[in-house]
Amino acid sequence: MPEGKDRYIGMNHLYAHETEGVNYTKEWHRHRWRYKTSKNYKDENEIFIMAPHGGGIERGTTELALATAGFTSDFNRHPASAETYDYFIFNGKNPGDQNGSLHVTASNYDDFVANELVQNSVISLAFHGCTDEQPEPNTGEGYKACIIGGLDIAFMTILEYQLHDAGFNARISDQEMLNGDLPDNIINKNKRKTGAQFELTTSFRRSLYDIFDTPIGRKTSTNDDFWLFVNTIRQSIEEYQVLLSA
Repeated sequence: MPEGKDRYIGMNHLYAHETEGVNYTKEWHRHRWRYKTSKNYKDENEIFIMAPHGGGIERGTTELALATAGFTSDFNRHPASAETYDYFIFNGKNPGDQNGSLHVTASNYDDFVANELVQNSVISLAFHGCTDEQPEPNTGEGYKACIIGGLDIAFMTILEYQLHDAGFNARISDQEMLNGDLPDNIINKNKRKTGAQFELTTSFRRSLYDIFDTPIGRKTSTNDDFWLFVNTIRQSIEEYQVLLSA
């Protein structure tokens, strides 16, 4: 999460001034709709995973979103289950420390596809990154924490319990800068108008990879903690699905 104000007032403003394939890339997946009279098809997937500031903006969030969504063909390992979810990822591709200018706050995230995907979902989860010093309280540089926010209190509670039980420093925060509780936050725009998000400190994200600083190395250097984190999240999603369907 870069310090200061965003350069762009929304994603469409950004797209008008930056070049896809040079300054940024984006990718998404939506499970196919199917309908035919008297035919019973599996319901469309209604779980949405997002990394709105991936690539070089909030490093490590792209890989976490892809793995949580179950798309890991080019990873060194794979999730414990084969289920896949819808996802949207925006990657900053600028050199060095120039990617902060591509950050658009979640409340101004007006990308058409991202909004359509989240509005189709019942459960929505976003991965964000923050510095070690931004959560309150913190222990300064080296602070590893998973800060949980959003409006979906039931889902957030499941995530907090399961991640804490798995050994992660995970907690729900009411800190205004990190709590993700604005209705305009894109992750809260699903069918139930309530989603969840993570703010992951730099040291926490770094701890999930053997190679962190270069994007080429992250997918193929995920470690045991990465997969424990991802599989715990996926188990929490499955648990929440059962709760919602009860």
